[in-house]
Amino acid sequence: MNAKEQKYLGMLKRIMRLELPAQGKEYIAVMKELAAFDYASAVTLWEFFLTESDSALGRSEYAELLVDRTEKLMEEMSATKFARSLAESAIIRSGIYRRSATALRRAETIGYEVQFVLGGKFDESEDVLKNAMKNNGGAEYGKFLAAVVDRMIIELVKKNPAKPSFPKKQATHILEYSEKIKGPEKALIAQRIREL
Repeated sequence: MNAKEQKYLGMLKRIMRLELPAQGKEYIAVMKELAAFDYASAVTLWEFFLTESDSALGRSEYAELLVDRTEKLMEEMSATKFARSLAESAIIRSGIYRRSATALRRAETIGYEVQFVLGGKFDESEDVLKNAMKNNGGAEYGKFLAAVVDRMIIELVKKNPAKPSFPKKQATHILEYSEKIKGPEKALIAQRIREL
């Protein structure tokens, strides 16, 4: 065993001995150290915790630690690597968009969905939207999708201020998922897309 492997296994040993969520500060400290040491290993460990604790994530203290605080830490360590991890990991998307009490209102998580849609990553976007529908029983879903559309319009205007337009594939994708909204946002989304 070389020194790098020994250091990694030492961090893994420390984090696995923690009682969560009671030792949340220690968990965040070790995750930060691990992400600085090897970001991919930290992502794998995060996926493990999200999978193993899925049933407990319904409790706010678990979700706040294993989803919100870990997401913030991983974004701070490397926004680019985090965005790539989010695109590649259905486990992380599910944790954030289904289990977080705040994700559907935060600019960052709205922005990631906008990047998926505008980038043509419809599988990832669909996964986000399906998880968002299950978050809080769908109560925030309409507001989330309306915020995504607003942000998309801003991005499209920035890209082509003279004649912004909603790409057909993206418009179809958003309208399909707006059909599942039970509130007033459904008509508002359709109107905004038509107006652009």
